Amino acid sequence: MSPYLFTAAAIIAVIGILIVFKINLDKIKADPEQVAKAQTNFFIGAAISESVPLIMIIYAIIHAVPLSIEDLYVPAFIIIILMAFAMFFIFLQRKVDVEEDRRQAVNQFSIIAIALINAVPIIALVLMFINVA
Repeated sequence: MSPYLFTAAAIIAVIGILIVFKINLDKIKADPEQVAKAQTNFFIGAAISESVPLIMIIYAIIHAVPLSIEDLYVPAFIIIILMAFAMFFIFLQRKVDVEEDRRQAVNQFSIIAIALINAVPIIALVLMFINVA
């Protein structure tokens, strides 16, 4: 059960941060002068989106049992696919409807989002593999 709690935590975190990213990226695309406000809103939204997954990860650590590596194939594959999807989504949003004068702000915001969006899945993968007996 523990690896699937890690997987669920990663899914919830990534989906929440992607929603917050899309909302704030649209604000940056509309008005590049609002980059600082959009980044602030993004960080607040990302923190709120990661609160429940972090509680789930702590719960999974507390109730962890030793597992074999075969038990981690499916959850690890789901998390890796989720990370790839999130990066693909961010790179795709970075290219769509961006005027040349706004490209630098959008690229900077996208790089920050990639770092934040992969944090919980990486934590989940590492903690899943720590439980291997």
